Amino acid sequence: MATSNDEFPIIDISDLDLSSGRSSSQRRVADEVTRACREWGFLLVKNHPIPAEDIEEMFALSREFFQLPEEVKERYPITKRSIGYVGSFKDRGKDDKMSMWFGGVPGALSSSESHDSVPEFWHQHVAKVEAFKHRCHDLVVGLLECFALALGLPDPKFFADAHREDAGNGNSLRMLMYPARARHDERPNDHRKDTDEEGSRMQAHTDSGSVTLLFQRAPGLEVLSPDGETWARAPHVPGCILINVGDALGFWSGGQLKATRHRVTFEGLPPDKERQSMAYFGAANPDTVLQPIVACGEKKKKMDTYYSNGFELVPGITVGELNRMIMQGIYGAAFESSSSKKQEDNKTLEAERGQATTAVV
Repeated sequence: MATSNDEFPIIDISDLDLSSGRSSSQRRVADEVTRACREWGFLLVKNHPIPAEDIEEMFALSREFFQLPEEVKERYPITKRSIGYVGSFKDRGKDDKMSMWFGGVPGALSSSESHDSVPEFWHQHVAKVEAFKHRCHDLVVGLLECFALALGLPDPKFFADAHREDAGNGNSLRMLMYPARARHDERPNDHRKDTDEEGSRMQAHTDSGSVTLLFQRAPGLEVLSPDGETWARAPHVPGCILINVGDALGFWSGGQLKATRHRVTFEGLPPDKERQSMAYFGAANPDTVLQPIVACGEKKKKMDTYYSNGFELVPGITVGELNRMIMQGIYGAAFESSSSKKQEDNKTLEAERGQATTAVV
């Protein structure tokens, strides 16, 4: 059972300057945001730079899409480029939610290569989706500079420079709909895989990337409290964005920033209640080598073994390897690499590991 928590961090980021790049103006925001991510791994931000009308437009389009017949949506299954649709109970966790993924670098959604992966409904709205993703990316970069500043890194762009918007498969926007169902609707027994007997809307997990921005229209998300034992209901505050740290950044920071488990249960979001949300997953470029940084005064302290959703992370793993590992575990064959690709990746990894150094701050 999850409980309400009055201590859940809510931070005003109006001082966050995304244009000047001068970290001195971000000191208050940097300290408060980083403190929250050390303790909770989650926080709500208010007075953020993403226009409310843009968020509402994305929600309206998302709702319209999810109301289309299932046979129309399922013609566009998710691809290894993180573009496409996943229906309820279709991932390996058998979660009761629908999602539409928009991965890719700027321009990818309108390219001929992605044309058949993007549902026809979205063809006329691609420019709006791309613009929204760009605004989200700018906010993620600003937060990454805050983390570097508060952690005392000599370069405030240490994390941010590894998050180029035009590299790899870019970052992903995921639109989600937890459908309302009549209480007498049956859910097959093999869908009941959460810790409670009734199953889950979204199984407990950590995100695999760097920073996630979650836009929500209703409450329902639960996060593991700092005590590591009890679940707390994440507040839903209109106008705020819920922020959380992913495993790549948690590992890269040497555990100084926390990637926290979170979930949506049928207890917190009953079957007859609907919940709509959007998640933007900010990730470092695929060839980024993750070498945990070491804090001052702890130069000889070895980082404890780090796990991401059951997978052990080792120093030198690349972001691309981590992402494939996690996505393949969730969605299966769509993210499996060919043997030649794996061999090429292994050679690249070995070369990068030989060149990588550990940052000490």
